[in-house]
Amino acid sequence: MRRFALIASAVLLGASALPAAMARPAAPVSSNACWLAAFKAGDADKVAACYAPDAVMWFPGGPVAKGRVAIRAGYEGYFTAFTIKEAQLMRMGKKAMGDSVTTWGTFKIVMSPKAGGADVTEVGRYTDVSQKIGGKWVYIVDHASDDPVPAPATAPGAAPAK
Repeated sequence: MRRFALIASAVLLGASALPAAMARPAAPVSSNACWLAAFKAGDADKVAACYAPDAVMWFPGGPVAKGRVAIRAGYEGYFTAFTIKEAQLMRMGKKAMGDSVTTWGTFKIVMSPKAGGADVTEVGRYTDVSQKIGGKWVYIVDHASDDPVPAPATAPGAAPAK
């Protein structure tokens, strides 16, 4: 009888903790999930936390940023100029290699200039390398670039431009 009471108590204790555990939002399980949630929120501190302290980031159309502090500053400039309306990462591939994961794909960002004007849509591609550090997946390398401008169309029968 005592054994039954112990088991019943353990079950009731576990069941009472379940609603609290379910109420907490789950921590992002990947660097991409961390980045996407923080980027959509327009929070440079949270975005920077998705990167290792010595990470390297190539911003689309911009310079390389070395280290979390420089990466945060780059995103801060972005969020000062724009309100993020939509952000998507469309993963095309993923490869795990030891304690690192590489992912690649395309992105789409819709943003509204804070100075006014029409929304801006940015599309491009990304490749990143993440590593689990201190129990959390963070970027160690993040390279994003805008899609190239399409080549001008040539008239039927015309020689391609050189």
